[in-house]
Amino acid sequence: MAAVWLARPTDGLWRRHSDAVNRALLERWLPGPLERVLKTDLFDEAVGDGLAPALAARADRVIGIDLNVAIVEAALRRHPSTEGVVADVRALPFDDGSFDAVVSNSTLDHFDDESQISRAIGELGRVLRPGGRLVLTLDNPANPVLALAKALPRQRLNRVWRVAGRGTARVGLVPYYVGATLGRAAMRERARAAGLEPRAETTLVHVPRVLAVMAASLLEGRAPGAQERFLRLLAAFERLAATPAARFTAHLNALLAVKPERGTNGSGPPRSTA
Repeated sequence: MAAVWLARPTDGLWRRHSDAVNRALLERWLPGPLERVLKTDLFDEAVGDGLAPALAARADRVIGIDLNVAIVEAALRRHPSTEGVVADVRALPFDDGSFDAVVSNSTLDHFDDESQISRAIGELGRVLRPGGRLVLTLDNPANPVLALAKALPRQRLNRVWRVAGRGTARVGLVPYYVGATLGRAAMRERARAAGLEPRAETTLVHVPRVLAVMAASLLEGRAPGAQERFLRLLAAFERLAATPAARFTAHLNALLAVKPERGTNGSGPPRSTA
């Protein structure tokens, strides 16, 4: 599946929106300057900008990991200042306290069960230095479209994507395994179990993804003015994060957690942020 996307990524307009949403989250939750930042999953960087430029602007070193060698190589070709490592997020090849921050956006929701998510969060906490920040996003299990996708067997979902999408994202179907995920309360619980203090949480990507990706594919190659108006429309949906509907409209839940300084203990619930 990754080889098809790397050969002809065709959802550039949608990715501009997705990248913008993630960059806005970093602006709020990950101030610089930083020395070393770990980015898990390099797929976005392999087929587009992803978060590599935003991270490079605030950190001396950006190290990205992915299990797929081809994705790591493609990401490094696009972003030569990023360092790439082929690694499993559940067994990171880094020493304790190696990073000032870890950004894990929609990486840990591709596993078969929640225990593997917990293991990965434990590893992310281990490699954070005291005072370091984890920015974590996971698929929202309350989103009805995602709930339906997760109910489908992996092979059937990918077969539908290959036939209907003809190797592209034009029908808005995901080309990867839709695995286990956690709700917001469970994200906080697993973060605390990994020795991290939840500080803030929010929701992201509120536009109906299937419809938005289909519309974006139709606008590819059209006049820049039409594309910019479309991006402004997509961005307007993010205002739903401040409404009760966010529980169901969000594609992603996001959590900011901090590794306490030595000799301190965090307490109290995180605040919600739009």
